[in-house]
Amino acid sequence: PTPRLKFLMSLLDSEGIEYKLDTYTSREIKCYNIVMRGTSSRMVVAHHDIVNPSTDNANDNSASVINAIMIKKLMPEMNVVLLDGEEVGGLGSKRCSELINDGFFGDIEWVLNLELTGCGGKYFFIGDYPGNLTNHIKSIFDCPIVKTPFNDSIVFRRNGIDSVVINPLPPTKDSEVSIVKWDNETYLDFKLLFNCHTEKDTLDTISVKDMKEFVEEVVIPILKK
Repeated sequence: PTPRLKFLMSLLDSEGIEYKLDTYTSREIKCYNIVMRGTSSRMVVAHHDIVNPSTDNANDNSASVINAIMIKKLMPEMNVVLLDGEEVGGLGSKRCSELINDGFFGDIEWVLNLELTGCGGKYFFIGDYPGNLTNHIKSIFDCPIVKTPFNDSIVFRRNGIDSVVINPLPPTKDSEVSIVKWDNETYLDFKLLFNCHTEKDTLDTISVKDMKEFVEEVVIPILKK
């Protein structure tokens, strides 16, 4: 286990959150998923692996890992899994899909995938993945739906499990326009996504306040309703 993984296990221990370290080998790569089981039929995931060790990896995907842990703390009944290997083709989501399909978690209705959730708060988009989870989210929030690059939701869906990726983004300045439109007057700052895997993905680009707002005002209502 890497120092990053050891830190996460130490954090969970300090918070009194029970977990299982699921160790597996895929494509000759040794991987580790952190599995926090619950009694719910719903699941939250976030990938903990990184590409560039020379940057903070703040938004991709450290913020989402912390948000997922906080969700488990606030909702102990939730199934939460921190996935490995997203950056090399979704190895962790493939492994988690196998466990779901084998009945390890009981019946799982859908999987909500947290990606780049460090800033934006209540302003967010979801990936273009039609199904019950998308319908459920759209029944609560009038959020934009966006075509997304590869993420773990693609692997879950490939294995017959309904999954959607969710990503908050802050509104742009008044004079700016982006490809993601929140409403008739508000656009979301899509260019922040291009910080991924670069030295621009720093701690000063994320907001603890926004993370709290995203968890409490967006994710928890999705999980509860």
